[in-house]
Amino acid sequence: MHHRAYSISFAIGFFRLLHFGNARTTMASAYDPYSLFSGFEPVAWNPSDKSDGDAGIIYSLRREHGVCGGYRLHNPNDEINEKLQHLEKVIIEYKIGNISYPLYTVGDLLSAQHSFAEGAWGNIVGDLAERIARRITKYWLKHVSPHGRTGGIFDKRFNPAKRDDFILANTQQYILKIRRYPNLVILKKTGRGKYGYENIKELDGLFDYRYFQQRSILVLESKLEKLTIDAADLIDNLFGPLATLFPDAHFCYVLFTDRNSIYQKRNFGRRRQLKQFPLKLYQRLKSAGIATMFFSFCEQRDDFDRMRDHLVTQYRTINKMGATLRGRTVITDNELVIFDEGETPHLKLVRDVRLGLWRQVKLTHKGRK
Repeated sequence: MHHRAYSISFAIGFFRLLHFGNARTTMASAYDPYSLFSGFEPVAWNPSDKSDGDAGIIYSLRREHGVCGGYRLHNPNDEINEKLQHLEKVIIEYKIGNISYPLYTVGDLLSAQHSFAEGAWGNIVGDLAERIARRITKYWLKHVSPHGRTGGIFDKRFNPAKRDDFILANTQQYILKIRRYPNLVILKKTGRGKYGYENIKELDGLFDYRYFQQRSILVLESKLEKLTIDAADLIDNLFGPLATLFPDAHFCYVLFTDRNSIYQKRNFGRRRQLKQFPLKLYQRLKSAGIATMFFSFCEQRDDFDRMRDHLVTQYRTINKMGATLRGRTVITDNELVIFDEGETPHLKLVRDVRLGLWRQVKLTHKGRK
């Protein structure tokens, strides 16, 4: 009897190995329904007063991150930049409560991997979404529990000044390294490519969170367009390798997107019901032992477009390429003042009454009231 039970168990285990592949069987820590983050995951319930079995079951979100920031546009002459070096000057400021963060600086503009031409607008918006998602996630993790803490993935070898290409973890088969901070990349040993390793997955962000004895690795991804995410690819090329690199951790996929991509519009206020695609993604990842959290941006698409246009204007201005301005214009008999969307004018002309000529004056910010 015991021999038969052992044979059945072995057969089931062997079938799973064939079905899921080696990467999918490396999840050392099983899915934890009682983790700190379980309250942010989808939950199944029946909104109907009448019990009709599974026919009335829907999946909804009980909680989101609860962090709503706000952005403010600047140019290099604004008061916020008065004492900053040129590359540190803030172009977009992001505020959460009373805390202000530089979301985009002059240095970011000049070192961006994408262009600021019209054909790259999707890349610009995607970059902005990544930055906001990382900022909100950092803030949320610091406040989600007084007993939790972030960090631990960087050991004493880490030098912030030389962080690009720093290897965070490695095994004989996989390498996790910083490609260009804060973006990371997973490399797989294939015998092809540079040094015999190939890039199999890029990460928008990764967070190492400790809650008492529990370790959670949260992988961040942001999407503003239509959700096209391959769950099998995430398991094979992201969470499978991460499980071999961090065998003591639980894993969570954090997807930031717009509200319309997550929720069904009908009865949103009462149900907060998931659409079919995010629901299937959640169920597929859960079956592989991976938790999923769906977070939405407070910003609307118009906000991202406005930030994008402002970055294009500032980039073209700094590089003396000429720019189309979308700010206000103030005209009097003797003054012409043109704003971009910063606090300080983009251009100010003053008319010499005696000569009738216009001259450009040096731009200075006005103190905030």
